[in-house]
Order: sequence, then structure tokens, then C-alpha cells
Amino acid sequence: MEKVILNFNKKPSDALTLLQAFKSRNSRFNPDQTIPEIHSIRSEFRINPTHIKSFTAICGIEPTRHLHILYPFTLVYPYLMRILCRKEMPFSQFKILNTRNQIIMFRPIRPDEKLQIDCYNSTARIIPKGLECDFKAEIYAGTEKVWENTVTYFVPGKFGDSAPSYTQHRLEPIANPSITKEWFLEAKNRFKFGRVSGDTNGIHYSSFYARMLGFKRDIAQPIRIIAACVSNLPEQAADVPAELDFFLKGPVYYENMLTLKNQKTGHADRFDLYCAGNEKPCVIGRLININERRHSDEIAC
Repeated sequence: MEKVILNFNKKPSDALTLLQAFKSRNSRFNPDQTIPEIHSIRSEFRINPTHIKSFTAICGIEPTRHLHILYPFTLVYPYLMRILCRKEMPFSQFKILNTRNQIIMFRPIRPDEKLQIDCYNSTARIIPKGLECDFKAEIYAGTEKVWENTVTYFVPGKFGDSAPSYTQHRLEPIANPSITKEWFLEAKNRFKFGRVSGDTNGIHYSSFYARMLGFKRDIAQPIRIIAACVSNLPEQAADVPAELDFFLKGPVYYENMLTLKNQKTGHADRFDLYCAGNEKPCVIGRLININERRHSDEIAC
């Protein structure tokens, strides 16, 4: 597979990323073309403490000595977008849906550590209802990988026959969950969080624009909602190393009541998030304590 390397010594320009996305908006999938593996790499940097404070304040998270498991996503997001906007991608950035994320935090990360970023894409795969492509983001401290995320983007449509070996990753809603927390999601700091997270899509702060796209109003950025969910799970669930899997099933609207339901299952905390007016969960997730899973696997052996 051909490789393309994009090197950065500072955060990519949001305006330039948007311009490139607009220029490549007519990209189409061609099964006869091979998608190159594009790496978006950031050289060694330190995190601005003000950025962390803004993230925790808007998400309603208590500050800690180490980074929240969701926070690094705000660091890698601009570099992922720089890959997605490339003309080599077989789809338009404006027509994709984020359906699944898998995050692994290998150890606690101090806010003052020097870090590097490497983001890259997989090949596209045809599935029954469209096209899928994975994008991986890795964060290193020196040569040690301390955090990684695999995000799956979905493009609806008919692109041909899916591979016989295709298996859909999924979690079923919790059967008899207990309510962990209920809260009202106020429409505050919407654009500010877009700047903090890197996700400045207008559907997250403009009700008018969101309605133009078929939503009933503006919707919250997934990273903001998942951070709130994880932070309201039982305290022991925050142990690191940890793996966080979540599936985005529907929009989470501002100015609505949210209900977080949770159930402990072995070494994992299962959680579902509901938004008022939708009987089905908008987010289905699982936070796994890796040490507990490793211990149970050793006992089983």
C-alpha cells in the first residue's frame, strides 16, 4: 500500500482543512483504486494547561492529576480531519457518520509530558448498507504508546457486495439497567467546545443549520457527551489501563433531559445514554478495566 506522510510542527489550520474538504467534496468510491495509507504526524509538543481546564469545565469533569481518557481525542481530532479532507479519500467528509470508537489508555498521562501524534487510515470496506473506513490515532511519550483510538466512519449507499467474512461490531442495549444520573443538557458553550474539541461542525451550535440537515435542533459533540457519561460511572471504573468502546446510535440534542443507565458486568461497566423523546439509547458504551480482564483471563487459563 502506498504511504503518504504529512508532518506538522503545530496544530493544522481549521480553515485550510475546511477548504480542502470543500475541494474534495465530490470524491467517490472506486473499487479499482487503492486508497493510500495517509499518516498525519505531529512532532513533540506539550499540552496547554488552559486547554485542559476548558475541556474539564465545559464537560463538568472534576480536574485530576492525569488526563481524562476522552481528553486526548481533542488533541488528535485536527490531524484526523486533515486525512479525511484529502482528495485520496473515497468519500466526502461532509457525508460520513462516526459510528464507533474504541479508545485504549495504556497508562495515566501527566499533563506536562512531551507527546507525539500519529494518525492514519485503513482501506475502505464494503458492508451491507454502505462503506466503512477506520482511522487510528496514536499518542506516544517518547517511544512508549500511551493512548490510542480507532474511529469508524460510515458512508451510506450501495457500493457492491460486502465481504462474506464481514462481522458487524455491536453492543445490545442493557436489559435491566439502573439509572445512574439524569441531567438537563443546556445549550451553553457550544461553539467554545467546538474550538476546544476541534469539531466545529455547525450542527453542534446552530439550530438553523442543524434543521437544514434534518435534525430537530443542534446536537452535542459526541466527545462532550461521552466524557460526561464516563465521569458519572462508578469511581472504580476510571482505573487505568482502560478500554472504552462506544457506538453512536442517535443524536443527543441540547435543551433536553438526558438519562444515563449503567450496569456492572464482570470487568466492564456497560452504559446507555437516552435523550428525551427517544425510546432507544443514543449512545451504547462499555468501559473495561484492563487489569481486571487480564486477571480473569489468567484465572481462566
